[in-house]
Amino acid sequence: MAEPLYRANVLVCGGTGCTASGSQAVLTALREEIARRGLEGEVQVIQTGCRGFCAMGPVMMIYPEGIFYCQVRAEDVPQVVEETLLKGRVVERLAYQEPAARKAIPHYGESPFYQKQLRIALRNCG
Repeated sequence: MAEPLYRANVLVCGGTGCTASGSQAVLTALREEIARRGLEGEVQVIQTGCRGFCAMGPVMMIYPEGIFYCQVRAEDVPQVVEETLLKGRVVERLAYQEPAARKAIPHYGESPFYQKQLRIALRNCG
């Protein structure tokens, strides 16, 4: 099996809800920060279509870990790169906060919003 081309893939929602909330500024800041740190060959930045959680946008997902960040701002990007991409730590304040559990849920598949969903038509999207 071939090695992955990148050690991390950062997906930033480019759907209309996230775009209205500032995802383009996040995407630009992320690409600039990745370049500034010389990580272009290690980290791939991808703008995706709608991830479905528009109320929490802009949303960002980081793979292979499956980390899910909500309401990300351009100002958050240096911390995301430093803590998550370089040190492997979750930025708790950006992780989805489950109101009922009163705790951060940093992984995409653990969020109640996504947990019961089964992607069929778009399973290979994003």
